[in-house]
Order: sequence, then structure tokens, then C-alpha cells
Amino acid sequence: MSAPVRNELLELTPQALTALSNAGFVKRSQKEIAAGKLPLFSDAGGVLTAQFSDGTLTRLNEGQALKEASCTCNASGMCRHRVMLVLGYQHSHAPAAALPDTRWQPGDWLAELTSLPAATRQRAQLLADKGLIIELHCAPGQVPAARLPMSDVRFFSRSSMRFARCDCIEGTLCEHIILAVQAFAAAEARHPGFDHLTWQTAAGQPGATAIQMPEEDGLAQLNDLSYALWSGGISQPAVTFTPLLIRARRQAKQADWRWVTLALQQVSEGIDDFHQRASHYRAGAFLSQFAALTARLRAAREMAGIAADDWTPAQPWRSLVGLGVQDQVRLDHLRLVSLGMQCWQNALHYGVRIWFTDPDTGSVLHLSRQWPLAEQENAPGWQRRIAGFQADMLAGGQIISQAAQRDARGELHLSARDRLNAVAPLTPSAWAMTDSPLSQPGVVALREHLLHRPPAFTRPLSDSDNLFILPLGECLSLRWDAGRQTLEAEVISGPGEDNVLCLSLSVTPAAPGAIDCFINVLQQPDDPICQVSGLVSLAGGKLILEPLVVMTAKRAWVLHAGEHPPQALPSGAVESPLPLSLQLLQRCQQMLVDWLHNGLHHQEQRACREAEALAAELQRCGFERLARLAGQIPACLRGADADELVKTLTAFVLLRDRLEQESLLTPAAS
Repeated sequence: MSAPVRNELLELTPQALTALSNAGFVKRSQKEIAAGKLPLFSDAGGVLTAQFSDGTLTRLNEGQALKEASCTCNASGMCRHRVMLVLGYQHSHAPAAALPDTRWQPGDWLAELTSLPAATRQRAQLLADKGLIIELHCAPGQVPAARLPMSDVRFFSRSSMRFARCDCIEGTLCEHIILAVQAFAAAEARHPGFDHLTWQTAAGQPGATAIQMPEEDGLAQLNDLSYALWSGGISQPAVTFTPLLIRARRQAKQADWRWVTLALQQVSEGIDDFHQRASHYRAGAFLSQFAALTARLRAAREMAGIAADDWTPAQPWRSLVGLGVQDQVRLDHLRLVSLGMQCWQNALHYGVRIWFTDPDTGSVLHLSRQWPLAEQENAPGWQRRIAGFQADMLAGGQIISQAAQRDARGELHLSARDRLNAVAPLTPSAWAMTDSPLSQPGVVALREHLLHRPPAFTRPLSDSDNLFILPLGECLSLRWDAGRQTLEAEVISGPGEDNVLCLSLSVTPAAPGAIDCFINVLQQPDDPICQVSGLVSLAGGKLILEPLVVMTAKRAWVLHAGEHPPQALPSGAVESPLPLSLQLLQRCQQMLVDWLHNGLHHQEQRACREAEALAAELQRCGFERLARLAGQIPACLRGADADELVKTLTAFVLLRDRLEQESLLTPAAS
């Protein structure tokens, strides 16, 4: 009697095997199988054995994970023989029909969790008791995935939980996989057939012991800090607001509010960037980050109040403040694919930030370094060495990281003994394994994604959630804006009627060859552009993408790396004026930026006149709610209620941002 077919092995795609082992093992095994070098298989007593020509024996018991298989080779961990066992078995047992592409969810393995070690289940319970927020994905045709605050899990086999992959140091069969299975099971019971859902573990469910949001005034301290900055401006000496910033940070750390702590750090860094005239400082983006500081905590208090009344809030308050999110986690071996590099400088330092994605889990990480500005002339950022490799090699390659750490903002931390191994240059096929939301099918889909994702102050704080990969087609126009020192290109991106993407790259002294490289790549006829990675933003009344890497059919061009021959700057047509409504929203933003930079205390009368005049114009243009808020600002300035002023200004900034988003991203207005 023949042994039953092992469906869990047949379901493992090359991508899944790469996630469970590494790309080198998979490629070598595929070549050997193509050459007919198959091992001899036997399957008896629930043990699948592969015997290789060199005498090596690899055994996989039924119910074992791939890393638990035994092998007589000299490898201390995962080896090519384990991968060959799977690929060889697939070659010998090819299914007569294609495997189903229907929706499935890992909650079906709930009963099997009891087979895992008690210590692992106990660690999972300790995490669940914190009321963790888990984002679940299980759409048809996609690999089911769970995104935890500091770990990402993917389930590669519908027949066995043991082929799930987590990016924590354990890799498989860890507490995060247990939490993911439990979350899928509970979510399926409450919302059958869901494709995408945010779920809170048991502590946040009705009937569970509630962790009350502290009444102690983290919000009052944030309001004090915000008022001091609105009143005196961020251009004031840091000594005037640093004590308030330190006190607010201490309160957030004591409460274990990770996102609030990091938001305060982000604001502090933004103020430093302003004072040091950093090349990457963006006034509009900082204004939005600053307003989100108090908005995050106000939203959390609102959600906590709803939950206290036995109603289900739109989002648990814990997820808004990042309660219990770890500062750093140790990671398993990572295969990192570069998404590009940004060079920057300020009055004291210069540095680089290199973005990577782990295609096995879909997470995005970044690696940052900085050096004294005096060293830049002899050693530009792209030539500096990081973890043994030149920065431009890392930015234009695929690498392996062994046992690094990732912090809550997605920063990759390497100790002195952690090394990176370059494995291959960056190619178009490397990006083919990336999934949504990082990879978008075109600018139409990107607009849809941006329009419907939650506001930034309700999402986990990340430095990478505006980074995307998009397809590129024909370049329609190229224009040099001498006033802004910016090169803009309009390029076809994906299907749809309104499928023109604006690529915008500004001059930076930290990467003097970037503009020349960009012009050259866009204009070369023998190697057309096909993809781009970059940072998306709403700036100047339009949706733009700042390119980091432009991919052609033959190679990847890292724009901020290397020296390039000078190119003639295109003149281009004069940019058409914005619609009146967008011009008005832009004026609102510029007014708010001016107030935040210079302080309302020094220009109170002028600010009152500006707000009153703008309120009248907003009313005439149909922005009634925004006009009402603008009209309240003079009374708040003349009054003595600092909290009300901060609340009104915060609401004004966030509503303006939302109206601009809707104007630029909705299909009817695009």
C-alpha cells in the first residue's frame, strides 16, 4: 500500500521555500533537479527519506517543520538537502490538476496548537493578555498573513501550520504563529469570509478584564508642549521647550505608549532638522506630524470612552498609543531586497538611509548612518562602508542579514558582530515577489489605497508607510523647475484612464549626481524604464513620488549613488495653475507653517486678520467646516484657553490635509 501524498509539501512554492530556507539553496536545488539529479525517495512509517548520490540521508517525519528534518550532512542548520527533499518530492508527485486558488484561513489549526511546547503557548498567552492588535489578510489567491506589532507571519501551506514563517528569531512554530492562528479563528467566527481585518487579542474582547487608559495627564503635557511650540514657534531656542518635551517623553515611556513616545521623538527630530537646515526637511510633512501628536492621544481617549460604555470602538485605544509594543526585537535570518537610498545633509552631519523589504514577510526596514559633515568631501555618503559593504552596493543589491534587530520604527540595528552578506545585484525579478501594499499595480490603485487607508495618527508610527513600488511606462514630459530646483517627469503608470504619475526629484548637495542620473535614465532609448520605488506625498497641490530607484529592463539605477556625466536640463512647458480650491488649501497650509515656524505670540494681530480673511474665502469656496475652524482661531488667540487653541489648530491642520487628499485622490476630481 502506497504512502499517502504529502499535500503540505506540494503546496510549498519556490517563494515559500526561499522564505523557509534561502534563495541560494532553492536556486541550486532547482538546477540539480532540472539536470535530473534527483534523490531516491522512500516513505514508510510516516517518515519521508531522501537518499542522495553522495550518501547523505535527509528525513522528514509527518507533522515536522522543515527545519526539524534530520540530515546527515555537516550543516548546522538549514541545508540544501532539506530543500531538495521538498522540490524532488514535488517533481515526483506532480498533481494532476492545479492546486486550488480559493480563500483559506489558518484558524482551522486552532486545535493543533496544543501540540506545541507549553513554554511557547505560555509566551503567546502573556502577549495575548496585553490586548495586541493583529492585522489579518486572507484574500483568495494570496498567502494568508498576520501583521503583529513587531513581527510578521505568513502561512505557506494550507495543509500544515508547521510551514508558517515568522520573521522573529525563532522563525517557525513561535508564539507569534500561535497568536496569528488564534486571531484568525476568532475573527472568522465573528466575521465569516473576511479578506482583511484588524483584530484585538482576548484582553480587548467583551467580558475580558479591561486595562483602563490612564487618566494621568499625558494629554495635558502634550497640550502644554504643543501650545509652547505654536506660541513661540519652532524657531525659538530649544531651551524654552526642551523641559516640556522631556516631561512628555517620560510620561509616555512610563505609560508604555510606544507610538506616542516615537511621535515625540519624530517631532524632536523635525525641529532639529529645521534648525540645522536639513536637506530632507519638509515643512508641510512636519506640520502634519506635529498636529498628529495630540490627535493620536485624543483619538485614543475617545475610543477608550466608547469601550467603557460597552460599545465596540472603531479601533482599540491600545493600538493608537502602541501600548506594550516592544522597542526592539531580534530577527531570524533575513533576505533583504533594496528599495533605494536617500542621501541627506544638514549644518553638522551628512548621512544615508537605505530601505529594504523582506519579501518573505512583506515587512519594510531601513538602515541609517550619519557622519560629521567635514568628512563628506573626501567620502560622500554613497561611498561610506556599512557593515562591511559600500553603501551604494547595499542600496543596489539583495543581501542576507544574520540575527539583526529591528526597532518599532522599522530601523535595522546591527551590532559590531552582525554582518551582511551581499548575494546578488538588484534586478527587476527581485521586486516581482513583493506584495501589496508596498507594490501597487499603478497610480490609479495607489490613489485608491491612499484615499482609504486610516489617518496617519491612527496607524502604527512608521518611517516607511509612504514607500511604494510602481510600474512605469512611457515618459510623457520632462520639466526643470529652476525656482524650486526640481526635476519633474510625467510618466504612464499602470492601467486606467487617469494613469499619469508625477515623479519629482529635487537637488540635494548630498547627492549632486542624482538629477543627471535621473535625466539619463528617462531618456535612454535602448533600455526603457519599467518600475520605480519612491516616497509618495501630497506637495504643491499634487500627488508626487520622489524616486529612489528606477528599474529598467537591464538594471537598477540608484539615483543617489555614484557620479554621473552632466546632462542638459530640459525646459518643459509652464506648469498649469492649480484649481482655486487647491490654491486655497495650499494657502491654508502655508499660513499654518508660517505660524508654527515663527510663533503666534509674535504675530497675534496679523494671524487674527489672516484667519478671518481666510475663513471668508473658505466659506465662499464651499469649505464650511474648515471655514468654521478658521473663524474660531482669532477668539482662541485672544482668549486664555491654551487647550482650546491647540485643539482648534490641530483640527484645522488635519481637516485641511483630509480635504486636500480627497481633492487629489478621488477619481472624479483626479
